[in-house]
Amino acid sequence: PVLIAHRGFSSRHPEMTRAAYQAAIDWSSDTGIALGLECDVHFSADDELVCLHDLTLDRTSTSTGRAYQRTVAELKQLDFGSRRVLDPQPEQRELMTLRELMIMVRDARQDHVPVSLVVETKHPNDRGREVDERVAAMLTEFGWDHPGAPVRLLSFSVKAVKRFGWLLPGLERTLLIEDDLGRWRDGRLPDGVRVAGPDLALIKEDPEFVTRCRRRDHDVHVWTVNEPEDIRFCRDLGVAGFTTDFPDRVAAILAEDAH
Repeated sequence: PVLIAHRGFSSRHPEMTRAAYQAAIDWSSDTGIALGLECDVHFSADDELVCLHDLTLDRTSTSTGRAYQRTVAELKQLDFGSRRVLDPQPEQRELMTLRELMIMVRDARQDHVPVSLVVETKHPNDRGREVDERVAAMLTEFGWDHPGAPVRLLSFSVKAVKRFGWLLPGLERTLLIEDDLGRWRDGRLPDGVRVAGPDLALIKEDPEFVTRCRRRDHDVHVWTVNEPEDIRFCRDLGVAGFTTDFPDRVAAILAEDAH
C-alpha cells in the first residue's frame, strides 16, 4: 500500500514544519519504507508557494491574519511550533516553502531514501488556477514532469485535477472527496484519474465504495487514518493508500497482515 505522511510526520512534530518533514525522511531512511510527504500549498505575498494548510495563520502559528499577505521572510519569522510543543526547536517553528521541500525530497532520493512528494492545491484561493500552474512549472523545472516521477498531485477541486491532467499528463493524480461521495459514489472518476481520496468518515458510512472503485480499476487512498482499528478496517477493505499522521503505526499494522 501507498503510505503518505500527512503534513509530514505530524504526530511527532508541528505540521508542515521543517522538523515534521525531516522526521518523515529520517523514518523512511531508517526503515526503507517508501513514504510520500504531503503538503498543501498557497502563495505568499512575494509570489512564492509555501507549505501551509490554512489560508490564515491563526490555527498553526502564534500569529493571526492571512498568510498570503505576508512575504516568505515574514512567514519565516513566525512561530509555527508553540501551539503544539513547549519551547520548540527552531526547525519545529519554521514554515517551509514548496521549493525547500522539493529540495529536501530530491536530496533524500539522491541518498536512496524512498520518499516522494505529494502536493495538494487548495481551491478556492485568492489566485485560482495560478497555484496549479506554478506547481506544474516547478515540477517541470526539477525534471519531475514525466511518468514515474516521485510526485502525486491532489485536490478536492475537479477542475484542478483535470488541469493537472493537461499540464502534467504523466503524473499520478488523486481526487480528494469530503462531505459526500456524490457523483463519484459508483466508483467513476474524472478521465485519467485512477485514485479516489475519500475522507475516512465516508468509507465508514459506505465501505462498499472501495469495492465499487476497484471494479473500475481505481484505487482508494483514505485520509486521515490514525487509529489502529481504523487502519485495520481500511486494510481489510482493500484500501490501497493510507494518509496518516502516524506512518510508523500504519506500517507496523500492515506488517502484521503480511505475516
